[in-house]
Amino acid sequence: MRHVLITGFLFTTLTISALAQQHVAPLTHQQKDEAIDSIVKTVKTRYIFPDVALKVEKYLRNKQAKKAYNAITDGNQFAQVLTQDMQAAGNDKHLWAAYTPEELPVEKPRELMSIPDEERAGLAEMFQRTNYGIDKLDILKGNIGYLSFNTLISPEFAGEVYDAMMLYVAHTEALIIDLRKCGGSMSPDAVPYFCSYFFQSPVHLNDTYYGKDAKLTQSWTYAHVNGRKYLNKPIYVLTSRSTFSGAEEMAYDLQALKRATVIGQSTGGGANPGGVVRLTGHFRMFVPVGKVVNPITKSNWEHVGVKPDTLIDARLALQKAQELAMLSSIKATDDDRWKGALKDWMAEVVASAPKLKPVTFELQGFENAKEVYVAGSFNDWDQHTAQMLRKGNKWVVVTEAEQGKTTYKFIVDGKWISDPGNAKTEGPNGDSVIVVE
Repeated sequence: MRHVLITGFLFTTLTISALAQQHVAPLTHQQKDEAIDSIVKTVKTRYIFPDVALKVEKYLRNKQAKKAYNAITDGNQFAQVLTQDMQAAGNDKHLWAAYTPEELPVEKPRELMSIPDEERAGLAEMFQRTNYGIDKLDILKGNIGYLSFNTLISPEFAGEVYDAMMLYVAHTEALIIDLRKCGGSMSPDAVPYFCSYFFQSPVHLNDTYYGKDAKLTQSWTYAHVNGRKYLNKPIYVLTSRSTFSGAEEMAYDLQALKRATVIGQSTGGGANPGGVVRLTGHFRMFVPVGKVVNPITKSNWEHVGVKPDTLIDARLALQKAQELAMLSSIKATDDDRWKGALKDWMAEVVASAPKLKPVTFELQGFENAKEVYVAGSFNDWDQHTAQMLRKGNKWVVVTEAEQGKTTYKFIVDGKWISDPGNAKTEGPNGDSVIVVE
């Protein structure tokens, strides 16, 4: 298995180390029944949509009655199947379950979307070691700022880093914010704080209604940030199908306010905020407890995702954004030498765009499987984008990949496997390997 993705306290996805896949005792029927019972109780008491909670309960109880979970003894596989079943029943990608080999501590009473005090220091250390969710900071040719995120972090932890980052790109003529690999935000404060750099005065981002009493909380940008604001200059936000939750919020809000151009693919479609709860000693789940409404669109991106202004394969989105940014700079300048340089760089960018080739993946057998996907380096190991269809005695999908080496695995009903028809593998997880000509 290449990696497993789960959500953190709020909105986000974090990569779990393969070390978590350590050998542990097989699950008992009692452990599985306790996890299901706790899921049902949690969604009935905390989930924002009571009617959907009933659908989840009915779906899980039906599979439980049919003994569909009896053969599963691996904790991670059971959590993955529970996640698939909850999302199938509720049509909500924010519903997920996760397994932890170590005993989970009993939670102290707290607000669901808050950080436990005993975990604050550990989170601060983790954020520092993962560079506060910032994957890359650069100035591209054409004086274009480039910020790439894999997670958005609360200003409580990342505020000074974000301030320094924005100061570094303050002199650029356009800004690209890459959210293609960003699974969300670790705090409801991250998006408002970061977006504050793009508006002179506070602007209303969204309304969130919490709980059965629909308690309203409004989200606005900050009046003041400790750095130079980035005003009246083009902003381009890159998205993919992996862009999710809080990252979608940033793209959606800036697009609705006409402050940014969104380029790439439609996003994952998870709008409703929530938090992690302990189910049993080894299982936990994420449950949405609020509903977001944008004050401009009067809607949100739940199920449908953020629709890009420029729809293009996510692998081509960066080059497209650079091209649009340099075209904007060409139109804005009277300096012929600068125009000439921009045109030369734009030609280089267009020529360097990835060359995608069609690739067919096939998996023989597994006639009783219900869902089969393929994930790999060609789609950033996204386990939900390349679904395979049953054709004759095999599962088939045609997708695209860049030329050269491609690593991949199949996901059969939530279980990751190497390609049994391809003996060439690499790495500790046994990723299958092909070469795209």
